[in-house]
Amino acid sequence: MNGTNAQFVSLTCHGNAILRGLMTNQFFPSNSSCQFCDRVNFIEISKTFFGKSKETEVADTPDKWFAYLKKTGVHGLRLNTSPRNDPNLSDRMSAGFVGGGEVWGIEAVYANGQSSYWQSRWEVWNKNAPDQRIWRVTYGRVAELKSSSVNTIGLAPIRNEFQDALQEIHDFALRNNCGGFTECFAKGLATLARTPGAQRGFHQDLAPQGSLSSDAIGILDACQHAWIFGGMGSWNDMGFDGEEGKLYDRVSERLFRTLNQAISVAANDSYPIG
Repeated sequence: MNGTNAQFVSLTCHGNAILRGLMTNQFFPSNSSCQFCDRVNFIEISKTFFGKSKETEVADTPDKWFAYLKKTGVHGLRLNTSPRNDPNLSDRMSAGFVGGGEVWGIEAVYANGQSSYWQSRWEVWNKNAPDQRIWRVTYGRVAELKSSSVNTIGLAPIRNEFQDALQEIHDFALRNNCGGFTECFAKGLATLARTPGAQRGFHQDLAPQGSLSSDAIGILDACQHAWIFGGMGSWNDMGFDGEEGKLYDRVSERLFRTLNQAISVAANDSYPIG
């Protein structure tokens, strides 16, 4: 998964751990999803009398945001994703750009059936920042609406779909001599199968200990190996002719959609309430 997605996952899982009383350790700036971030703050977005947007900061760090959520009666956090459906550029092809790909957001669920919805804005503030912390990230509360329906897809079904999609694209990559991409898919399959010695993903602190099941941890690890969409030289830059080209598009779209769904289902395992 890319950096923005990893941070969404980590905020969701750590926030739920705190709301459940499972975690007290500091999140920022040490969490791996924040390693290139100089600042991560949280704002409320409202309209003034004249219709202009007004931003009011409610927390200047993720740790203070977790405390704010607890104080305001949040019951739990859900990670939501939905297709952007841009007719000019598919989500898969835009995934390499900041703000591209599917629309990601965190839903903060209250006990009264209402939820607040938070989305992110990533901005480069200094390309020469110390320790490469070039990003400043702002999460805005963009809406307060009725809580969404609980996703009924369980870990086992999404794991099986993920495994099938990975196997299909791995076989395609192997047949077409796709080098390192084939290895990425193989690592993802090995992780899902819990093969002895299978590598964990780069982000090993996406969730505090005890907040996710072993199946959810395995899915998130495998997703890190299998996310090959984005950046120069990515899987999206590949090209094939004829029937192989059509198959490439199909298996790529299937894996991309499955990855987005698998990440959200696995992260939401940290909120086992209702």
